[in-house]
Amino acid sequence: MANPHLSDTYPAAGACSKLSEGSRSWATFIGFLTTLTLFVAVSVVPDPRPLSAPDWAVQAIQSLFGLSESLSRVVSTIVLRSMMFGLFGVLLSMLFMRFPLRWAGPSVLLLSPLFAVGSQWINHGYFPAPVQWQLSIASATFGAFVGLALRGSMLCIVGLVVFVAAVLAWGLSTGISNDLDSAARATGLHLLESMDDIPSGDEGFIACMQTAFAFAEDNSHGTDPIFPNQAAILALGVILGEEKIAEVARRTIDLSHVTEFNAIRGRTTLRGRHDLSRHFSVCAALIVLTDETRTMNVAIGKELKDSLAGGSGFSFVDMLANRAGMRFALEATKNADSARRIQSFLTGAPVVSDVMPDYEGLPEGIYRDDFERDFGGLGGDRTRSINQDIERRLSTLPIHRSQTAR
Repeated sequence: MANPHLSDTYPAAGACSKLSEGSRSWATFIGFLTTLTLFVAVSVVPDPRPLSAPDWAVQAIQSLFGLSESLSRVVSTIVLRSMMFGLFGVLLSMLFMRFPLRWAGPSVLLLSPLFAVGSQWINHGYFPAPVQWQLSIASATFGAFVGLALRGSMLCIVGLVVFVAAVLAWGLSTGISNDLDSAARATGLHLLESMDDIPSGDEGFIACMQTAFAFAEDNSHGTDPIFPNQAAILALGVILGEEKIAEVARRTIDLSHVTEFNAIRGRTTLRGRHDLSRHFSVCAALIVLTDETRTMNVAIGKELKDSLAGGSGFSFVDMLANRAGMRFALEATKNADSARRIQSFLTGAPVVSDVMPDYEGLPEGIYRDDFERDFGGLGGDRTRSINQDIERRLSTLPIHRSQTAR
């Protein structure tokens, strides 16, 4: 006797054949494992690009549609992020494949956005900004509809999941080459060997930069100077900034050196502050691993997190150090001439005012409600005015002011 609910439970998927009972069991099992894996990955893997896209995707959009660089970046960002969150809907539809559509549909449509937003919340440490949770909810819901429409075919669903996962793995990778990893480790070890000669305070920060870039200069005679500069920046990012930079680069570090890292961080400052040294170094390293837009998004996300209850508040002083690190790394890796100029500059007699401007007058300790009310949020007129002031201060730095060494 025919099952009257068969079409409701397992609708056909066009030319794709219906699933057998065994296939549905496998789909449920695979759906559980892959959903759990995606949730854990989005929740805990360091994400240096919460609202941006890799350069290859931007260039592809520009080539295909003739859009501007900024608009192409927005489009590619939305596409890649939507694909990632849409996977939650597709995978959850596999998980609920054994259930009738009348039960599976509402469950998948409810859980997909919750998984997408929840994973972001865990990863960032704060509830996502409106544009983030709106995009994740819309994408996860669309993915849920796609998964439910294809749930009659294991082949269609698995093919879709593999395709999207492959694109995301390609587009969101931040790994570095083995050669760059080896060079950064060599630079870091050289810096640690010189630790006893590094003074305290701002002089210590400059000494670390000089040591790393002198090593870079020694290793760039007759070769491209950009590569050793990248290695120096990554080494400084891990040692002076944060060892999790290695995780972003998809590499491991020798944990036995963490005590030495903390010792150097504890006695080096930038403009008299330990935190500014770390902001500068981390953002410089992220430039090597990603690009300027994505690094800026990470920096802003950190300040937005700090603006929540229990944080230290949004700080334009921190943003000044972030931007100083970004612009330094961009200058040090822009081209061969610029890379050599930075090497020459830092192996001379630099002082802290050469690489980091005075932060006097920049507000900090601003909590979310005050930031929205008094500054207009990220897009407010007062915020834009302060950001313009930051860029003016950076433009006056000796390290950026001339294309020739001092």
